[in-house]
Amino acid sequence: MNRKKGPALYELLSPNKPLGQPRIKRSTSKEQAPDMNLDHNVLTPGRSIRVSIGTIGVILAVSIALIAISFTMGFQRGSSIAREDYGNRFIEEVTLTPLTEVDTPLYSIKPTVPVLKQPSAVSLPAGWGPILRDPRVRNTNYFTLIQTSKDGAVQLASFCRAKGLETYAFSGDNTRLYRVVAFPGSVDRNDTVAKDVRSTIYAIGAEWATTKEGRGSDLKDAYQSLYK
Repeated sequence: MNRKKGPALYELLSPNKPLGQPRIKRSTSKEQAPDMNLDHNVLTPGRSIRVSIGTIGVILAVSIALIAISFTMGFQRGSSIAREDYGNRFIEEVTLTPLTEVDTPLYSIKPTVPVLKQPSAVSLPAGWGPILRDPRVRNTNYFTLIQTSKDGAVQLASFCRAKGLETYAFSGDNTRLYRVVAFPGSVDRNDTVAKDVRSTIYAIGAEWATTKEGRGSDLKDAYQSLYK
């Protein structure tokens, strides 16, 4: 038997539905689930939160690092401020400290300028003349110690005189060089006087060589010549 197309009999007899209007399907429980479970997504007081151990470790490590950085920066800042404050106080103490006046009588203050020692006068034996002089006698032999500049000749002659040898410095033969001649002279080149003068020259020359002015010259090249 063929079924008629159209609304069912119970739909036609329903008082809440107009005739010929299709029935509206009710929503399933699965569609209403998101609206019914919204309270589970809201954080309310007294509700427990589950956090993993790894997350807690990361939070602690970050917190410790931040505390260490803050402490280091604060320590460095405090050190710089302390050094600056100490430097300022030191400068103030130096600039503000008054000089202590010492009541010292003027007559008790000793001079700080060193007193130069005056050279003592050398007492020459009787008969010795000025060092810059030529007192030679003709036909007499004399020892010439050196020929050099005027200053060098005066230095050597003064050194020999201080050692007891009579010497003179003078220019000879119309030259700019000065010669140092030892006295006394001798008529015979090989007499006792000549030997004594030669021995004295050698002894003084050994000391002269050790001085700065001597420059190692021991005067052993002194020669004897006849003054005509």
